[in-house]
Amino acid sequence: MKRNNFAFLLFILIIAVAAGSYFSGTGLSPLQLTWRIIVVVFLINIFLIAVVILMEKRNPYKTIAWLLIFIVFPIGGYILYSFFGRDIRQDKVYKNLKSCDRCERILEANSQRVSGAVPTCPQLSTLIENTTALPVQYRNTARVLTNGPSTFREIIKELKKARHHIHMEYYIIRDDKLGRKIRDILIEKANEGIEVRILYDGVGCLKLPGEFFDPLKEAGGEIVVFLPLKFPFLDYRTNYRNHRKILIVDGRVGFLGGLNIGDEYLGKSRAFNFWRDTHIKLEGDSVYSMQAIFLQDWSCAVEKSINCTDYFPPHNIDTPKPIQIVASSPDSEWDSMQKLYVRLVSMACSKLYITTPYLIPDESLLTALKISALSGVDVRLLVPGIPDKKIVHWASRSYYQELMEAGVRVYEYNRGFIHAKVIQVDNRVASVGTANLDIRSLHLGYEVNAIVYDEEVAKTLEGDFFRDLKHAVGIDLETWKDRPLRKHLAEATARLFSPLL
Repeated sequence: MKRNNFAFLLFILIIAVAAGSYFSGTGLSPLQLTWRIIVVVFLINIFLIAVVILMEKRNPYKTIAWLLIFIVFPIGGYILYSFFGRDIRQDKVYKNLKSCDRCERILEANSQRVSGAVPTCPQLSTLIENTTALPVQYRNTARVLTNGPSTFREIIKELKKARHHIHMEYYIIRDDKLGRKIRDILIEKANEGIEVRILYDGVGCLKLPGEFFDPLKEAGGEIVVFLPLKFPFLDYRTNYRNHRKILIVDGRVGFLGGLNIGDEYLGKSRAFNFWRDTHIKLEGDSVYSMQAIFLQDWSCAVEKSINCTDYFPPHNIDTPKPIQIVASSPDSEWDSMQKLYVRLVSMACSKLYITTPYLIPDESLLTALKISALSGVDVRLLVPGIPDKKIVHWASRSYYQELMEAGVRVYEYNRGFIHAKVIQVDNRVASVGTANLDIRSLHLGYEVNAIVYDEEVAKTLEGDFFRDLKHAVGIDLETWKDRPLRKHLAEATARLFSPLL
């Protein structure tokens, strides 16, 4: 019997028993009868929600997780599902997320191969194009930016050089020293007549003061909130967030990666005295793909299309460096980021090095990791030893043992918080971006990664990886098995909720 069917029958049985017991009494007062009717109606409502979950044909583990929550916490589970569990892929807001025809024509026109630029992984590039409609771009330069100081030095330098437009899309923007410094540069540029557009997430920037961008608006800048929340944490769209970090200057240079905008990303927070992250600076045709993603998201947020003619200027980059941008979103038919990560893991022949702040893989990605290790691939995972979210940390740790038993080597980083999202495969392809190895990034969030088919970039990232290992502790399997029972229980409990984290 399929897991979904078993869970469904079990849930029906529990509701039937509960309803029978409620109406089995005799001589009920009107108040008692009314209360029991309310309870049964509530149970029927949960039952109908369970039917909806099953009909949506979700991952069976996620289905079971929701049903277990309803059984153990019926009222709390009902509230949680009402606001965070609904699948809104077919909602009207997501149907607006389509690139304009001109953007698509520009991308196609600039995806022609150049001499010396041949993608080393044709099946991977085909997968990405089929799931995202974003082709390989061949004329590019790429520079890996390690940590906040080097990243923001480059960002500020390029912002000051802007002559036509600045497009920014971020999950978090802080009202602090760095946030205000960048805002003031944008105000200066807007006063010069340069187009400034900022798109920020309604949940990630929930603490950002409403007046923070008023001076920029007065200077002519356009600021839009992506999926704003009228009732914070009581809006069903809270579960679907824009986690992208994109900056485009004049259509000629682009930045993406793990860093949001705030002092904490410079290692200046009370919680972490060091913040380890990775960003990438791109020039050339790949910036066109980033531009198309931004314009698509902007059009969705403002609910009208934008004339994109002036945002894809010609460039003189001739360096043969194939790069492909991957964008994923809740409306994606194919869960493009999840397919990308499974393919990256499964294609490794000799080595696979992964850095991620959150390790909550779905079943297919977990299986791919174990298969790669069992096949003799040197699979290493670098994750935080100092967490920012304890329940996610416990859930991540629940996967260690089965991964290590398959041959995966797991390391916990202890210098500070490691937030980079990087995958390197065989020194021939690398992924840098915003997507974590967790179910939220794989299936629920708006994410963006750069896939670089280049040995030089892959080796740079590998160098960073091994430098990070000097500040990490390798987990020993036998020692891990002997950890205290309370830790086993905490991790097992957190894992139960992992499909919902």
